[in-house]
Amino acid sequence: MCSADVFDKLIRALGDMAVTCREDASFAELTTLGTGGKIRLAVFPDDLRKTVRTLRLIDQLAVPRVVLGKGSNVLANDGFFDGVAVVMSATGVKTHGRSATVLAGTSTVYLSKVLREKGLCGGEFFACLPATVGGSVVGNAGCFGQDVQSVLRSVTVYKNGKIVHMGAKKCNFSKRNSVFRRHPDWVVLAAKFTFEVGDPQQVERNILRMRRSKALSQPLEFRSAGCVVYHESVALSKLIDQAGLKGYAVGGAQISTKHAGFVLNIDKATSLDIYLIIQHIKETLWDKYGICAKTELCLVGWKDDDDFAKRQE
Repeated sequence: MCSADVFDKLIRALGDMAVTCREDASFAELTTLGTGGKIRLAVFPDDLRKTVRTLRLIDQLAVPRVVLGKGSNVLANDGFFDGVAVVMSATGVKTHGRSATVLAGTSTVYLSKVLREKGLCGGEFFACLPATVGGSVVGNAGCFGQDVQSVLRSVTVYKNGKIVHMGAKKCNFSKRNSVFRRHPDWVVLAAKFTFEVGDPQQVERNILRMRRSKALSQPLEFRSAGCVVYHESVALSKLIDQAGLKGYAVGGAQISTKHAGFVLNIDKATSLDIYLIIQHIKETLWDKYGICAKTELCLVGWKDDDDFAKRQE
């Protein structure tokens, strides 16, 4: 637990750097699930230099931190987080030929708009993600046959107090996973992508087709964080449905009756409600099918239950 003096020092230093600070924030307002407890301090550095200086200062003071974008893949504990939430607020896209260099806080929807205008294809899936570019890299996000891994060329990363550049191979991508999931203290600052040249109108048609498909198949009318579990080689939604789990509820949370991979905040759910449903899904998949699912969400304040696999050995 950090002392009040440490936080006072941090807030004063961030004020001198013109970094916006809030002492009344919560994970409930900073995540798409709309759940989670209060945060001692949330900070919003709005350019790359401020972001790096903020991260260094927090680390020098040994203050616990968590990094957020749009919070679209995050399940935070309902308890008080006695640390700092760094909300990546620096945005920008620069294109050159087939390449785009994008700051981590940039909305994926905005990136897709730029790609459409430039007639660059292969990144249409970004239009269907309620995320930031940094978050999409961390989770190797994707849909409709496209993903980050297929278009990423390099990333700029804050790592152990230094700025380093990493090629795509060093990101160790796998399905909905990357080296950044295993090293949450590393922070993606920017990403460089390479796309194919196409016709802007065709890119627009591709985006519209994906969005229509998403609207038909996903419960967009409720707060969620997308699919909550995954497996490297098995599509789990169908198995969750076959197991009769659609509509299964705990408190104010429920497995969607439209898409079995989604857990929804139906009525003032708590994070614990959602967490318990995820555990029930994983236990059911193991008991019925011998499949060990992994949690797709980034967990804040929980024991990461990816050692679920070890419990089955």
